[in-house]
Amino acid sequence: MKIKIISSLFFFVSLLSIPTAYAGEAISVTQAWARPVILQNRPGAAYMTLKNDSDQEDRLVKASSPQAERIELHVHRHQDGVMKMEQVAYIPIAAHATTEIKPGGYHLMLFGLSKKFAVGDMVPLTLTFAHGGTVDLNVQVMKKAPMKMDHGSGMDH
Repeated sequence: MKIKIISSLFFFVSLLSIPTAYAGEAISVTQAWARPVILQNRPGAAYMTLKNDSDQEDRLVKASSPQAERIELHVHRHQDGVMKMEQVAYIPIAAHATTEIKPGGYHLMLFGLSKKFAVGDMVPLTLTFAHGGTVDLNVQVMKKAPMKMDHGSGMDH
């Protein structure tokens, strides 16, 4: 019983460490994380969930960080039976919808890193949206994506 209470408490405290940021009242950024970079001179990757609560479609058009020379918006696409990564001009976020920036889909590629990213590091990012302004957030470096809260699980919170 005591272990169950402690593990439940740890789970809820860990949820508090997942970065959340807002662009005005319309765009929220949750579940943000970045992969560790083991070798120097290799690019990094960052992921997150973007939620648009407005009546207007928006787009993530730019990302920057003082720890990267440049950040490109990318997507993985299947082409002729092969998975290919390509740079895109923006990442769409439909009105009243959510866009996941995740491995195997849309993602941010960080080039010219000032240091290798180790698990536990925080990476400052600035996201620029076509209509929603900018969002500043710190993204935690993790081995894998943070757990999502399942609002249909019957848990009280």
